[in-house]
Amino acid sequence: MTIGVLGFTDKRPILYPLVKLLEATGDVIVITDDRHFKRLIEDYSSLGHLGNIMICVTDATPDEVWEEIELEADDFDHVIFDLRDTIHEDIQLYIHVKGSDFEDGEEDLLECIDEYTEFKLMYDGKTDKAKDTINIPINLKIISSIEVLENKKILLPSPSNKVNMELAKLLAPHLDIKTKDALKILKRGWQA
Repeated sequence: MTIGVLGFTDKRPILYPLVKLLEATGDVIVITDDRHFKRLIEDYSSLGHLGNIMICVTDATPDEVWEEIELEADDFDHVIFDLRDTIHEDIQLYIHVKGSDFEDGEEDLLECIDEYTEFKLMYDGKTDKAKDTINIPINLKIISSIEVLENKKILLPSPSNKVNMELAKLLAPHLDIKTKDALKILKRGWQA
């Protein structure tokens, strides 16, 4: 499965649980330009592993990255592209992570995509009134769990029940598992 996670805000509150769920069902590669992901790699390099998760921190486009790392998408069960201003034709599922408001060009980019699921991270404490937007309150537990996760290099469960439930509902049909089983995966401790 190939997933594009779009947005200009810090997407880690959604990306880390997404990776946690996918890694339980196969080999995963995360392709991102977010330097925070280097904290998950033992020597803080741009390419490395965390369990069966390959992490590639690069500024290459989705088309360029495979040549750069000398691998192919078919080498993985799941590919996650962490995207800001790029879309790619091979993506099967788009998730948009919105911060306090849209950045320049963000709405234009979304108009190029037929279908996506939107998570609004409520850094500003305000809900998004759009009908299909999933509003996620951001609190100290979420922020501190990200810090601990990166420091210890383990995929801890998200402390947000809402993040866990919404990702389980969204991805379970694509992974051919039950929502309750996806939720169990998201809530369990790290399986090395």
